[in-house]
Amino acid sequence: MRKIINWIIKHHKAVLVIFIFLSVIAGIMMLQVKVNYNLQDYLPEDVPSTKALQELENSYELSIPNARAAFPVDSLQEALLIKEKLKESKGVTQVLWLDDSVDLMVPLELQNQDTVEAFYTGEKALFQLTAETDNAVEVLEGIYEIDPEVAVSGQLADLANAQNAVQSEMIKIVTVMAPLVLIILIIGTHSWLEPFIFMFTIGVGIVLNMGTNIFLGEISFITQAVGAVLQLAVSMDYAIFLLNRFNENRQKGYDTETAMAMAMSKALTAVASSAMTTVFGFLALIFMRFRIGADLGIVMAKGIVLSFFSVMVFMPTLLLALYKLIDKTTHKPFLPDFKFLGKFVNKVKWPLLILILIIAIPGFLGSRANHFIYGMGGLPAGSKMEQDKLAIEEEFGVQQQMALLVPKGNIQKELKIQDDLENTQNVLSVISYVNTVDKAIPVEVIDAEALEMIVSDNYTQFIITGEVASEGEASFELVEKVRQIGEKAYGDQYHLVGENVVMLDMKNTIEADDIIVNGLAILAIALVIMFAFRSFSLPIILVLTIEIAIWVNLSIPYFTGSSLSYIGYLIISTVQLGATVDYAILYTEHYLDNRLKLHKRNALIQSVRESVPSLLPPALILTLAGFALNFTSTLTIVKELGLVLGRGAILSLFMVIFILPGLLYLFDKIVEKTSYKRTFLRKDQPELTEQINESELYTEKSSIN
Repeated sequence: MRKIINWIIKHHKAVLVIFIFLSVIAGIMMLQVKVNYNLQDYLPEDVPSTKALQELENSYELSIPNARAAFPVDSLQEALLIKEKLKESKGVTQVLWLDDSVDLMVPLELQNQDTVEAFYTGEKALFQLTAETDNAVEVLEGIYEIDPEVAVSGQLADLANAQNAVQSEMIKIVTVMAPLVLIILIIGTHSWLEPFIFMFTIGVGIVLNMGTNIFLGEISFITQAVGAVLQLAVSMDYAIFLLNRFNENRQKGYDTETAMAMAMSKALTAVASSAMTTVFGFLALIFMRFRIGADLGIVMAKGIVLSFFSVMVFMPTLLLALYKLIDKTTHKPFLPDFKFLGKFVNKVKWPLLILILIIAIPGFLGSRANHFIYGMGGLPAGSKMEQDKLAIEEEFGVQQQMALLVPKGNIQKELKIQDDLENTQNVLSVISYVNTVDKAIPVEVIDAEALEMIVSDNYTQFIITGEVASEGEASFELVEKVRQIGEKAYGDQYHLVGENVVMLDMKNTIEADDIIVNGLAILAIALVIMFAFRSFSLPIILVLTIEIAIWVNLSIPYFTGSSLSYIGYLIISTVQLGATVDYAILYTEHYLDNRLKLHKRNALIQSVRESVPSLLPPALILTLAGFALNFTSTLTIVKELGLVLGRGAILSLFMVIFILPGLLYLFDKIVEKTSYKRTFLRKDQPELTEQINESELYTEKSSIN
């Protein structure tokens, strides 16, 4: 490893140029990365809704409605004219309206009023649209061009909002974060230039990561929205650690290249261990059957590895090129001496341990009892899309479309299914072959265009409109009832498609992922800690410290009566552990070192004093990253993820500064007994003052040279 370090230092100018060149290439590639906005694409291929969707796409040119559009109209004739315009609108492949459910030649007063009012109120007509979603923004704009007063809601509007948000909000988030991160770094460093070096170093890692995403084919919009911010927040401490080592060595009188070689050598193990815990936290997401976890996990694990190389290879070359400028821009430290905080923590350690013991159990139970949502979550408050959605629901009620595919050819079974569906609670209308055409007329002689929507070579389709939302108890109950009707008539030969069907399968899939993902993250991180400290007790203490912070964080929505995205819940459960357990590791390193020369009371005080200046910048940056996402994003799922992330970072920092010292103090003897070749200073031994072994340092210097 020394040879590699010495080679990097010797050729630091060439290494610097190579990294800048690679960053430019990655920046160009980054613009070509395809983003997927459809959550249902990440469901496992063996769940019922995925299989059903494949059958629908293979059997029909048209799909089920994914949008509702309400137009102001004066008559049925005007509504029919708008229907024709919608059919011609770019990206709209299918339009369903009242005339597809009832015969308009019969007076509306004699028709089923629930069905009529689901499509037509006399002043407004509601059309169910099937539209392409790859470019939802353009499709939506085409609908608005027909009539600016139209209101549109549904999956099309949700995806258009996601596409708009991800494309426009990246710059907004960076604009909010960059100056605040610089302020935090300026406070935590000793030079006006160092924060910019940190930002540039991690920025290179981020660009390399986002550019290499092109080799994955595509990434999800969630990964695109949060990836760069998360990478910046969780890897900044690597750069801080290396720079601190470099500055310490220079203060001891070493020349810059020797100081850097020593810093890289000393920092390598600590930074690698820190990066490894975070990488394992993200890699645990790969084992989610809901593949959004693998999508985010792979990108973030790759990002942490690239940040590691950026810090350990690129940053030294940058520091060697700019150290003279750094020296000219030094300033006095802004952070105070935290000895007072160490004394305070020592004084309140027992009450705090009792308090956290009381809070931990309700926190754990509350985090498991949340009301979860499984989809996109909602639209930006006050936006046109939200106003449209509310206007449609006020006029026509909440609606959801499903498609039930059954083997064609058995008219009697189809009539029975039609009757069962129409008599099912929360079903507003059913469009099918048996209620659209005369049953006595053979299929072969009916106009093909009239049948293409409901009959294929192998299936007959029932298009069901339910008076339910895309998710929730009533919606999921309706899915189960329709599945029972299909299974009763055709066994496992039926297929059911719909947004609420996908949400139910998503719910079942994600909930099954919970134990596996969290268990793997905890196990992997605990093993890293065990080997790093060569201790059996420390992994339990450190992981428990952060887990309590996670429980409290995720229980807050339950105790405040708000809902929580299950995707966010599962991601935070692993990300908060992987990203913030580093804080616990850093404090523990200081405590173990201090226990060799100090009694445990003074070791606690000194460890808080030494570790807090290093803990504050990365913890505050992670907190800021979370709150910046919450503040700037218009995507509900991303806003919520940001809020929980920011809150989690603060809670983890609190646990490490105020609770972990007390735990290590309490289990001091157990830690010593369960750690390999670790002996603490005994009570009867005098405390040792720290002395620098100059002969050892000079020996190391000569070996490097």
